[in-house]
This record gives sequence, structure tokens and C-alpha cells, in this order.
Amino acid sequence: MQWRGSGFVVLGWWYLVAGLAAVGVLVIAFLDVRWGGRIMAGAFFLGALIRLVARPSRKAGGLNVRSRTLDVVILLTLGIGVLIASATVNVRADVPDRTSVGRTAR
Repeated sequence: MQWRGSGFVVLGWWYLVAGLAAVGVLVIAFLDVRWGGRIMAGAFFLGALIRLVARPSRKAGGLNVRSRTLDVVILLTLGIGVLIASATVNVRADVPDRTSVGRTAR
């Protein structure tokens, strides 16, 4: 699918990576933090893989921003960071009741 003059060809694979990251955000918001983080991390890892293997560079579309090495390192770092953050978040933390904040025990 190549439409001249449209952004579809220009961004190419970026749409897939951005779509998967958006799905991860929606999963975090409405379902589960850990699964959403895994989906987002997977999107970043997929983007790094596509950027690494796309030859010539213009085939990577919107993932081609800087040098190949820097793009891959940034995407891998984002993926690892999101994966660690989503894996270590405490979803069952004891939150004090708002009505008891600031009151002293009698």
C-alpha cells in the first residue's frame, strides 16, 4: 500500500509500533498494569528490531530518526525501562482511608 503524498509510506513501520504502544497504554488504564507494560515493552523491542534489520534505512520509516545505533539503543532502553517499571509496581499497596488521615486515635 503506497500512496504518494501521504504520510503512510513515510512513517511505515512506525504505525505498528505506535499502535502496539497505544494498546499497551489502554491495557494499563483499563485492565492490568503488568500486561500493559509487557505489551508496551514488546512494542519498543519490536521497534528496535525493525530499526536494526531494515536495510536501507529508509525502509524503517518513522523509526529512522538518528543513527541506527542510537535509535536501537534508545528503543531498547525504553523497552527495558517500561518492562522493569511494570514488573516492580506494587498494585496491592495498602492505601490509608481518606477519612482517617489527620485524625488521632482515641
